[in-house]
Amino acid sequence: MKMRRHYLLLLVPLLLAATPPKAPDTILTGGSIITMAGDEAASVEAILVREGRIATTGSLEEVKKATRGKAETVDLKGRTLLPGFIDAHGHMGFVGQNAAMAQLQPPPVAAVDSIAKLQEVLRDFQRPNGMPLIIGNGYDDSQLAERRHPTRADLDAVSATVPILLLHVSGHFGSMNSAMLKLVGYGPDTPDPQGGVIRREADGKTPNGVVEETAMYPIVQILTPPSVDVAIAPLIVGAKIYAANGITTGQDGRVMPESWGALDEAAKRGLFPIDVVALVSFEREWKDDVRARIGKGYNGNLRIGGIKLTLDGSPQGRTAWLKDPVPVPPDGQKAGYAGYPAIDLKLFNEKLADAAKNGWQVFAHVNGDAAAQALIDGVRANGLAGKRTIAIHSQVVDRSELEEMKALDIQPSFFANHTYYWGDWHRDVALGAKRADFISPQATAWSLGLRPSAHNDSPVVPPDMLRLVWSSVNRRTQSGDILGPLERISVYRALQQVTINAAWQIGEDKEKGSIEAGKRADLVLLDGNPLAVDPSELHKLRVVATIKDGKTVFGSLGD
Repeated sequence: MKMRRHYLLLLVPLLLAATPPKAPDTILTGGSIITMAGDEAASVEAILVREGRIATTGSLEEVKKATRGKAETVDLKGRTLLPGFIDAHGHMGFVGQNAAMAQLQPPPVAAVDSIAKLQEVLRDFQRPNGMPLIIGNGYDDSQLAERRHPTRADLDAVSATVPILLLHVSGHFGSMNSAMLKLVGYGPDTPDPQGGVIRREADGKTPNGVVEETAMYPIVQILTPPSVDVAIAPLIVGAKIYAANGITTGQDGRVMPESWGALDEAAKRGLFPIDVVALVSFEREWKDDVRARIGKGYNGNLRIGGIKLTLDGSPQGRTAWLKDPVPVPPDGQKAGYAGYPAIDLKLFNEKLADAAKNGWQVFAHVNGDAAAQALIDGVRANGLAGKRTIAIHSQVVDRSELEEMKALDIQPSFFANHTYYWGDWHRDVALGAKRADFISPQATAWSLGLRPSAHNDSPVVPPDMLRLVWSSVNRRTQSGDILGPLERISVYRALQQVTINAAWQIGEDKEKGSIEAGKRADLVLLDGNPLAVDPSELHKLRVVATIKDGKTVFGSLGD
């Protein structure tokens, strides 16, 4: 026994030498540090970061006293530090895929404002090596001069032989040329799928190239990369784009079984610079090993936050499921058209019951008020009251529905940037003035005691969190109109929606969302103070640096 003890004592110096030295404490000071740690704005002079967490906050003198050994002091040079932004809803993987596609967005994102311009961009597009088709993303019929979707004929004029696939800015429509229609197997005898539409030419049979909602599902197979290694690349690109926008917790908000393997493998390899919350598309079937991870903790910066169900479509695309008709029906629809559900309601309720049985959090895509009511009824009927269900988008929802949501703990996550990008279109075409003025009713939600978050649904719009805050505060349309002035909220509340409220909605507010002792050192440094600038100038602020678990993953604190 004595010899064994002596042998172990000899190993101690070797073990100590093999242990990497701990990073020194870091003091951040010399700027505005907004903690987001309460219902009123508060700031501190300094914070101490130790081993990836916030060790203490307070005056510079207090923070210095709390250091262990020699500490590095970083001068913020008058800039503003906030908790890292949290993506309450987005599609990180598709953000990365989008970067390799033809950019068809209208101004201010890109420059496609007509079908002729769209055709020009497609002709000039340089396909990545090995890509057998042309893929474009972000066209917006509401912003094209022709005010319509590009059709098969429009795309055949670009190429009759190379398959062309265009994805609508909302992600709820696609447009294909003849070669692409043949590739997916859509012809005159193909029936419309449940919850979707294959638009037809004048003969009522021949597909015109435009598809809606679930009619896009065959496209998923085409967009799925051929191997895990190929699929990982856009995930990392998307994560880096998020980090560049100050986001320290991103979301992949509708993960299909085909794409799960790459997401999981990237996490296992430690490739994500930020945390990623995945929502599994629960219209699909999932294996037991994935189901077992729903709602559990992080593995390599990745966790499955809950299940995702999609009840309806897009308000700007006029497929949101509404109680009352749209002012101007889309092509192929008659007066009285009010959108439609994207899922069979019997199946929807079965999935809710499955979630309730397993204790899983539900995230439901609801844009229209009929969809919101179906969610309310489903939560009440399936034992999900009080379980913090998240109503993603909640664009067209009335006050009585918000009151029911409060009673059932259904929390809205508003796509608040709609007021800027599509406010004029909603007012004049898609919703009408009354409903448009109440779109994304953030002020009413706050007044009722709900805890809303806000999101960009990227890549529907870029993951620009400061533009999102600006939209929540100003509600200004592209024409300069103020859409629903009574639903504007304060800058501080808008910041809460992308920090502490977003963390709370996914059950991570004890770790993230505010600058408080014990929480993770997830931080964003801005070039100005959002609480001090003119609210109309909020979107001009820029991210200087993003810090995840105490490590700089974008920019530099010292510049």
